Amino acid sequence: MKHLFFASLFALTVAPTAFANEDGAYLDAPYPNLVRAIDDAHLAKNLKGKSDTNAVIDLMTPVRSQGSRGTCSIFSAAALIEGLMNIKGTGNSETDLSEEYLQYNVNAGSTSDGSYATKNFSAIRTNGMADESVLPYIGDNWVSFQDSTAQKRCGYLTSTAKDSCLIVHHDPAQRYRTDAELLDETKQWYDPEFVAARNDGLQFKFDNLSSSTYSTIYNTTQVKQMLDRGIPVILEQTFYYGAWNHRTADSLNISRNLDHWSKGIVGYPFPGSMDAQQSPTKRAGHSILLVGYDDSVVIDFPVKMADGTTKTFKLKGVYYFKNSWGTGSFGLDAEIDGVSRPGYGTMTQQYAHDYGSFYYFNL
Repeated sequence: MKHLFFASLFALTVAPTAFANEDGAYLDAPYPNLVRAIDDAHLAKNLKGKSDTNAVIDLMTPVRSQGSRGTCSIFSAAALIEGLMNIKGTGNSETDLSEEYLQYNVNAGSTSDGSYATKNFSAIRTNGMADESVLPYIGDNWVSFQDSTAQKRCGYLTSTAKDSCLIVHHDPAQRYRTDAELLDETKQWYDPEFVAARNDGLQFKFDNLSSSTYSTIYNTTQVKQMLDRGIPVILEQTFYYGAWNHRTADSLNISRNLDHWSKGIVGYPFPGSMDAQQSPTKRAGHSILLVGYDDSVVIDFPVKMADGTTKTFKLKGVYYFKNSWGTGSFGLDAEIDGVSRPGYGTMTQQYAHDYGSFYYFNL
């Protein structure tokens, strides 16, 4: 892969801000138009029943943290591209693409940090992906926390332009300015980092994306067939706080299983549960990268019901996934087929099938 690392020409003047809560479980806005895949796995005769998940994970890049921003879909998209590059042989386990640059290209001009897979894929095909070293990710949410970097990059703006700048961390009008304009030190919008990222992204596009395609996956057989072949798949879903054992569950009077949180186990919003009743009152979404499945795994879930009782449910069949909440809290004790995998998770297939959409990208 040929990269034009313009950072060598323009020294980065802004260091990435330390994350206020590196393993915070921050969510995205509710996803529009989720497409429920047809659960037709029982019709497929050629599925393995269990993919070689650890072999796929060994080809993935490290689990990263989105910090205090609602950028989970940005991270799942970047993780997918990084993994596909390694699988294809154009990258390696240390490949690190700039979520900061993708977030800018997806949401510049918007006053929301939420996104979704197909929007992200379109931005990647149009603008490419810059390297993390060229435009490092900043995990702080500037809307609620403005430091000196935020003032420097956004302080001269007003109204919607400023609001959007605080979301994407650069002036949203930078995308329309020429390199010469952005390198004029007399201008408020002087931004050599953005020039470096844009040129690096275009080189990435030339090197890697000439024949790329993407699509929604409309049946679960195809999802598992891809995982059988060692190809990761993005899952975006409606978020249920109890199923995820998320900290917000406490404020909604939904029970949490902290052992499952630590192990990265995600359940299901069972009918009649507090989770099924209360989570829709505070709607959110989350995006993850599926790396494998096992149809034979059975997990018990003690669940608080809306009538105050506790019932134990049993579900069979799971997906394994790479998350974007770091490695120090969710999935701290995650294990997949006997291998420790901090930051990864195990999700019931029923939850994924009933409340999510699947997407792939062909690099």
